[in-house]
Amino acid sequence: MSLKTSLTLLLILLLSSTQGFSDEQDNLDSVVDGIQKKYEQINNFHATFIQEVEVKALNKVQKADGEVWFKKPGKMRWNYNTPNKDQIVSDGKTFWFYDEEEKQVIETPINQVSETQSTTTLLSGLGNIKELFNASFADPGEVNPNGSYLIDLVPKGEEEYNKVTISVNKKDMMVNAIYLYDPFGNLTTINLKDIKIDGEVSDSLFDFKIPSGVEVVKPPSFQ
Repeated sequence: MSLKTSLTLLLILLLSSTQGFSDEQDNLDSVVDGIQKKYEQINNFHATFIQEVEVKALNKVQKADGEVWFKKPGKMRWNYNTPNKDQIVSDGKTFWFYDEEEKQVIETPINQVSETQSTTTLLSGLGNIKELFNASFADPGEVNPNGSYLIDLVPKGEEEYNKVTISVNKKDMMVNAIYLYDPFGNLTTINLKDIKIDGEVSDSLFDFKIPSGVEVVKPPSFQ
């Protein structure tokens, strides 16, 4: 799985609220229900991010950073600052992935993406966490929780990854980190910073302009 493809698999994530229960499963259910409810209430989201991919086969870590925006229904933009000026954009109908180094744009209907990647359906407000994932509290030893709740989400359908772990701050209940595990033993970590919710985000931000001189690749049904 490529560094950028992994991002399209984990855009679930926002916040949750929970109450105290004596039974752990009831407590887990309240957290998951809180994530679902809060996500449905949010109109838009902006944050900076730091991304690290531990590539097991190469015994190396690939680092990147940038800004991310979401806006309902189904709009998103990931702008990378380093190491390249790559972009991932959706206007709710079409998905674009611009690879600056390869000088290539992959253009795909969003419904073709969401048919094969369960987490992208949550972006559009169409997905239900409990229907798409088996949720459980994570082992705190797997990642650095920093005083946060850790929840494992294992996809019920066929996906290109084994599970996603989300880290939720106990004070403000914001998702502050995402951990994606793939079948090859690689781990993608995204730390979200300076999170802002329901600010002024123009729809024009999600109008992708294809750079000049790049190759545009489309699936056969989208030609």
